[in-house]
Amino acid sequence: FEKHPKIFDTVVVNLIKAGEASGKLDTFLQKIVVSLEKREKIKSQIKSALFYPGVLFSVAILVTVFMLMNVVPTFVNMYEGMGMGDDLPTPTAVIMSMSEFVRSSGGFFLLIFIISFIFGFKFLISKNYNVKKVWHKIMLKLPVFGNLINKSILAKVSLVLGNLNQAGVDLIESIDIEALENIKKGVFSGETLTDLFNKEKIFPPTFSQLISVGEQTGSLDEMFGSVAIYYEEEFDVAVANLASLIEPIMIVFMGITIGGLMLAMYAPIFNVGAIIG
Repeated sequence: FEKHPKIFDTVVVNLIKAGEASGKLDTFLQKIVVSLEKREKIKSQIKSALFYPGVLFSVAILVTVFMLMNVVPTFVNMYEGMGMGDDLPTPTAVIMSMSEFVRSSGGFFLLIFIISFIFGFKFLISKNYNVKKVWHKIMLKLPVFGNLINKSILAKVSLVLGNLNQAGVDLIESIDIEALENIKKGVFSGETLTDLFNKEKIFPPTFSQLISVGEQTGSLDEMFGSVAIYYEEEFDVAVANLASLIEPIMIVFMGITIGGLMLAMYAPIFNVGAIIG
């Protein structure tokens, strides 16, 4: 398993190692199955939560681009034929300029730039830790979605730490696996986990309080399991709330985007009588 780090991460390897050492490999393989199932459940829930708004946003962009390329030029020809080219409202003039830009080589170069930026940014995130760290901080501060991602991370961290602690894997190794470097340094200096988790802003007070109970009672593995279940339930509630919240928001967004564009194009027609007069 250690020879294939791209497929089996250090969590899986450590659990198998603990199972071999204790002679309870079947028990620890079952823990791996449960852990992977929960992680996949969280991933699928995040994807399903983001799928609907992603589709609606994509449709809104595609419809806007289609209108700029095929519908707006018809209005441009009509207004020029009526001699209204210089007397158009500002929103209409802006939409016409956007249409001209999209239909010209500028639109093609903009598309190439956007695609190149996306692929370049993904490559940079995968290769540069500092860029990845900044990007993740931004993601965690996003309204609604940041809270959702935060709860999923807390559930995964608790699940992994609980399984490894129960497996007999040293806590310092567990923390290294999760890359919680500040907490690891604090453990070496003799501070309690409760105080160390309190110092890290990503962990809410509830998390630290539950860990404190685990430390005081000597049942950290059980408490980590309880924390994981707690944040899984919180995550489920957040996903359900997001699903009910995002639908009206995206419908309003599409209405404002497409309706605003059409209103801007029809606005000069409302003033035709005054202009002719």
